[in-house]
Amino acid sequence: MSGTGMFYKMHVCGNDFLVIDAISNSLEFSPEKVRRWSDRRKGIGFDQMLVVVPPATSQQDFFVQIVNGDGSVAEQCGNGCAAVCSLLRHLQLTEQSQISLGTLGGDVACEFAEPESSLVTVQLPPPSLNPKDVPFIADNSDYLHRIQLSEPVDKELEVVVLSMGNPHAVIFVENVDAEDLQAIGTALQHHERFPNSVNVELVQVCDRRSIRIRIFERGVGETLACGSGSCAAMVSARLQNRVDRCAILESRGGSVAGEWLGMGEPVRLTCSPELVFEGRGIRM
Repeated sequence: MSGTGMFYKMHVCGNDFLVIDAISNSLEFSPEKVRRWSDRRKGIGFDQMLVVVPPATSQQDFFVQIVNGDGSVAEQCGNGCAAVCSLLRHLQLTEQSQISLGTLGGDVACEFAEPESSLVTVQLPPPSLNPKDVPFIADNSDYLHRIQLSEPVDKELEVVVLSMGNPHAVIFVENVDAEDLQAIGTALQHHERFPNSVNVELVQVCDRRSIRIRIFERGVGETLACGSGSCAAMVSARLQNRVDRCAILESRGGSVAGEWLGMGEPVRLTCSPELVFEGRGIRM
């Protein structure tokens, strides 16, 4: 694929993606090329690049390689899987109503709400609270930890630490708009207790059925939305009995619906992916 292949720009609530069909044609890329393509002034602009390739196991229909805008590899992307599912139907690469997508963070089950509906429900694997799965250097076996920050902000935070197939740190606050997410996110992502860095979510509980979220992603910075981040926020709120099993998860880019029944159960996220434009000829 050298300047002639198709690419697709998609988003879910402003969380945007460069999606490439590499099922039939191989794609070679470097972190430097991804950074160039992700540039919002000199490139296409996106939070993550999603490369769809043949399945890795017989349980998968396709496999999705997930790369952050800075060229680093990501394990999981809930919104991205929903976007890929929607694109596969648009390109008529599948007629199935249910699709299994493999990722480095585990298989994601995707389902269309109705044949003509744009709504897609993704089912992420059950969350893990085991610090080793995050990974997180813990001083206790609980999911709630106190973490002392130093640079660029000096404060101690109470943080829910968990894995959604990728690492998350969730902080509950009174008002997400009043917090310095850039400083908090940067400090946590460079903290020694997160050896592989971490995605950071600030969460404001509005009522039993709705929460507001701001998200600071690894390899991207603040994003308008994040599927796995929304799921991490939902799980964290449910663990502390702050919301019901179904809730509306509102980020700066829009709202999605979340559902989690409890430990050992997958997390379901329903959203509406949009295809923004199709392009041809990525410069390699």
